[in-house]
Amino acid sequence: MSVGKRLKNRVRRAVSIVTDDFEYGRHLVRGNKVSTDMSWTRPELPPVVLVHGFMGTRGTMLPLTRRFQADGRVVFSYAYGTFNLASIRRSAENLTTHLRTICEELEVDRVDLVGYSMGGLISLHSIKFLQGHRYVRNLVMMGSPLRGTWAGLAGVATVGAFSPSVWQVLPGSPFLEDLLAAPAPATVRMRQIHAASDALCPPPGPIEGVAPRDYIMLAGGHSSLVVAEHFYVACRDFLDAAEPNAAAPEQVANTDHELAGVEYMFEPAAAELRLVANGVFDHDAAE
Repeated sequence: MSVGKRLKNRVRRAVSIVTDDFEYGRHLVRGNKVSTDMSWTRPELPPVVLVHGFMGTRGTMLPLTRRFQADGRVVFSYAYGTFNLASIRRSAENLTTHLRTICEELEVDRVDLVGYSMGGLISLHSIKFLQGHRYVRNLVMMGSPLRGTWAGLAGVATVGAFSPSVWQVLPGSPFLEDLLAAPAPATVRMRQIHAASDALCPPPGPIEGVAPRDYIMLAGGHSSLVVAEHFYVACRDFLDAAEPNAAAPEQVANTDHELAGVEYMFEPAAAELRLVANGVFDHDAAE
């Protein structure tokens, strides 16, 4: 590839990332009051539960919500207080309660869980420490700082006095050390999806329980993970698969080329809640 073409591709990717950031911000301001369509045209597939990230809202999950709904899934997005400033452990306790409520109310065995950014840490803590694995079939962690992020220092400087979560996401924190050291439940399939140009949560490498073929990097930035369609496709295909394909070839990651379509790049409980009709609950998680 010529220098000119390589530069052109990099500029194009940069513009795409900026566009995704704008779209993410537009959905962020929607807040947590987001109505959802409860139609379920593919009842053979379990519900999808989406968990947003730090300083996020249910609105940021709207692009994923609409895509899953268009593909016939019923979707629940989990709101855990204003901007998720609470402890990750406490948020995980509330998430586990939500998961149990969904399974009981809809009479399904398990759900598929998708955690974006810090939402992936909340989800992983739930299935490892809080019996959340009893209610989860698959877990997809999208851009989650599984080995920490120094971007958390910005949170420490601004909201660190009253937000435990910003300390928990720092590299080497006791929370992350405990999270990674705990064994992954064998009954939950897991996939990590990361953005190659993610400046907030750099790709951490695969963790225990994630097969090399399920550690995926695609072109984009942190906001792209929930906005751009090719990230959704990588998530959807994993959730729709009946069984993991153990014979799938492993490829070396290469994120410096232009994606043609979607090209995967692989590298070696709280108080009871009542489900209501619009896909939310009558009690949000406490901060």
